[in-house]
Amino acid sequence: MKSDMGHRIAFRTKSELEILDDGFKWRKYGKKMVKNNPHPRNYYKCSSSGCNVKKRVERDSHDPSYVITTYDGIHNHESPCVLYYNEVPLMVPNGWTLQASNLSS
Repeated sequence: MKSDMGHRIAFRTKSELEILDDGFKWRKYGKKMVKNNPHPRNYYKCSSSGCNVKKRVERDSHDPSYVITTYDGIHNHESPCVLYYNEVPLMVPNGWTLQASNLSS
């Protein structure tokens, strides 16, 4: 995948699930077999209007218990999963960070 956006990052994660929840909404636009890997590579685009971030997801060819997720670009919006709280920022038990909001109640 050619990166015209200049920012690429990849993660290798041990998982039985192929699609890991990263907090963003994605639209699948392709799937193909790649050399030296019996597992297909899936292609996704961020579904937020005007955001050009893409990701590809595939099983590691050497150890299929791992999923390799590669992101191209930087989102031009916040994750739809960001939670806001009108007081002091705090950490909740499930690991999500709550951020203070500038909005008036």
